[in-house]
Amino acid sequence: MKQIKATARICISFAVLVFALPLTQHANAQSQWTPELSLQVKRLSDLSFSPDNKSLLYGINSVDLDGDIYLTEFVVSDLSGKNIRTLLAPSAHISSAQWSADGKTVAYLSSESGVNNIWMIDAGGGKGRRITDVKNDISSFQWAPDSQSIAFVMTDPDFNAPDVQDPEIFNKNRLWQLKLDDARTGGQIINLTKDQDFTVSDWAGSWAYDWSADSRKIVFAYQDDPGLDAWTKAQLAVVETDTGSLTKIATENDRWKYFPKFSPDGKWIVFINAPGAFKWSFLWDMKLVPADGGSMISLASSNRRLPFPWQWASDSKSIYYVENDRATYSFFSMPVDGGAPERVFGSPSDLDVPGLNTYLVSSFVDVSSDNEKVAIIGQTYNKPPEIYVSDLKPFSPEKASDANAAFYDVPIGKTQLIEWHSLDNTKVEGIFTYPQNFVDGQRYPLVVQLHGGPNGADFNEYLPLMKFFSTAAYSAKDYFVLRINYRGSLGYGKKFREDLIGKFGVVDIQDIMSGVAHTINLGLVDPEQLFVIGQSNGGTLTSWIITQTDMFKAACPIAGETDYISLEGTNGYFQTSWYLGGSFTDNLQRFLERSPIFHVKNVRTPTLVQGGLLDDNVPHTQLQEFYRALKRVGVDAHLVGYPGSDHDEYPPKLYLRLLQSCLEWTDRHRASAGK
Repeated sequence: MKQIKATARICISFAVLVFALPLTQHANAQSQWTPELSLQVKRLSDLSFSPDNKSLLYGINSVDLDGDIYLTEFVVSDLSGKNIRTLLAPSAHISSAQWSADGKTVAYLSSESGVNNIWMIDAGGGKGRRITDVKNDISSFQWAPDSQSIAFVMTDPDFNAPDVQDPEIFNKNRLWQLKLDDARTGGQIINLTKDQDFTVSDWAGSWAYDWSADSRKIVFAYQDDPGLDAWTKAQLAVVETDTGSLTKIATENDRWKYFPKFSPDGKWIVFINAPGAFKWSFLWDMKLVPADGGSMISLASSNRRLPFPWQWASDSKSIYYVENDRATYSFFSMPVDGGAPERVFGSPSDLDVPGLNTYLVSSFVDVSSDNEKVAIIGQTYNKPPEIYVSDLKPFSPEKASDANAAFYDVPIGKTQLIEWHSLDNTKVEGIFTYPQNFVDGQRYPLVVQLHGGPNGADFNEYLPLMKFFSTAAYSAKDYFVLRINYRGSLGYGKKFREDLIGKFGVVDIQDIMSGVAHTINLGLVDPEQLFVIGQSNGGTLTSWIITQTDMFKAACPIAGETDYISLEGTNGYFQTSWYLGGSFTDNLQRFLERSPIFHVKNVRTPTLVQGGLLDDNVPHTQLQEFYRALKRVGVDAHLVGYPGSDHDEYPPKLYLRLLQSCLEWTDRHRASAGK
C-alpha cells in the first residue's frame, strides 16, 4: 500500500527499480509498445554538476534480462551533452556516485565484496578501489566539504543478535566518519553515535544528514528505534567530529523533523517540521535554527505544505526546494528572510514541458555552485528521461543527453489532463491516455489505473516507465487509460489530502467512479468494457471497488490490502488505521465496513491477485485471504506470488511476468466482454 515505503526503500536503494535492456533490435522499428519493449527504456539518476561546474555526472540505469539483473552505469559529460565518457561501466553492484568537493575523485557504493562498501575512482577515469572493508551494508554516504572525510550510515557490526526473535532487541543505525589518508586508499573509521540510545534515521538516505561547511559538524535525524513507524517521530542532533560531542537541536517541540541542511555560510540549519502530530496525509513546513544554537524560525508556507529542502543557494539567502505540484514536481526558491517562495520551474498543467519525476533519494535536479545554471532529469508522457541544462534565470532547458534516443520516434498515445467533480463537488484530476490508433466517434475499452499511497500521485512521466503498469502497451492495444489522483493524493493541497481521514474507502472510490462516468459521458469509453488495476493502495482500492460494483469486466490488484484487522497485526505501518480513524480496538465497526474481505460475497469480477512473497508492507497473507475467499464464493480468481520480491522490487524476469500477466488478464476478459 504505502507509497512512502517505496520512497524509503529506495532510499531504500530510492538506486531505483530501473528498466532497460540491451537493444536487440532498433526500437524505432517497433510499431507498438509492449512490456518487453518498455523494459528497454533507461532511467537516469544521481545527477550533479562537477565542483568547477563544467561537467555533469549521472547514472544510466538499465536491465540485463538474460542475466536477470539491474545495471547502473555512471558517465561524465560536458554541459552540452557532448564528449560523454563512461566513468563506471554497467554493473549490478554500484550506486550513489558523488563528486568529492575538490573534484579530483568520485566515491560510490559497491556490493562487489558481498556487502555495500565505499569505493573511489579518479574523476578522470581509471580503476575503482575499495576504501572501506566493513561487514554490514553501508546504506548511504556523504562527502565532507574539505574532501578529507566521508560520513556514512551503517548498523552496528558489534551488535549481538538474540538467539530468539525479540522485537524489543534490535540493531541500531550508527553515523560513522571515515577519515581519509593522503593516498585516498582508506583511513580511520570512527563511530560518531556509539552508545547512543537512538538509531540514526535512514529514510531518504543521505538526505537525513549533512555536513557543516567547515567539515567539523554533522547534523542528522534520529529516532527511538528502526521500526517502520518510528521515523514519523524523528528529531535532530548535531555531532562535532573532532570531539564526538553531541547536541540535540530544535527542541522547542517534539514534532517530526527531517531533511536538515547546513547553509554554505555556516550560520543556519534548515529542516522540515510538522506543525502538529505527524499525519500520514503529510503536512510540514521549513524551519531554520541558528547553527550555533538558538530558537527555531519559521519560513513562509509552501504552496502545497509539502516542501523537500533540496539545496541552499550559494549566497545562503535562499533555499531551493522540491514539492509535489499536481502532475509533476516543481522547483522553488524560499527566501530565508520570511519572503514568499518563487517558482524556479515546473509546469503542473502542461504535459508537453519536460518535468521532474523520480525518487527523492537520487538527485534529479542540481543547481551549479555559482548559482548560474540548473540541470534536471526531465521527461513527459511521450518524451523519455534525458538530462536538460538551463540558465537559472531565465529557465530555458536544452537537452544534454541522448540516453533514450532509440525511443524518440516510437509512437505513443496522446495524453492529457482532465478534470471532473466528485459526488461532493470536489474537483478531481486525472491523466487520460488515448488509444494509440484512436478514431473519433468510436468508443474504446477503459483501464482505470490506480497509484499507491494514498499519499502518492500520478505524474507526467514517460508512459513506458510507469512502475507496475503497462500503460503504453494498453494504449498500443487501443485501450483508454485513466490514472486518477483521488482524494489523499499529494500535490493538491492540505484539504484534498486530509479529506480522506475517516472516509477511507468512501470519497476515494467516489472520485474514481465519477471519473469513469465522466469518460463515458464524453462519448469516448465503452461502458461494457471497463477494467481496473492498481498497486499498493491502488491494489487495495481495486479489491474494494469490485466488492462495491460489478461494472468492471476484470480486475488486477497488486500488493493490495484486503483485511485491515489482520493487517494491523502483521505489518509495521499504521497508516491505514490512521486513515480509518484509529485502531480496530477502538474502531471495529469501521474496519468491518471498509475491509474488502468482509464484502467478498458481492464480488462477480474475474480477479487476478498478485504480489511479492517477501512483502513486509502488505504481507502476502493479505492476498491469500482475499484469493481464498473469492474462490469460496465462486469467483474466477487467480493468485500469483513472486519469490525474491517485496513490495517495491522484483527481479527483472518476474517484473516482466507481472506486467504481462495483468495485460493478458485484461485482454482475455476484453475478448469475453466483446462477444
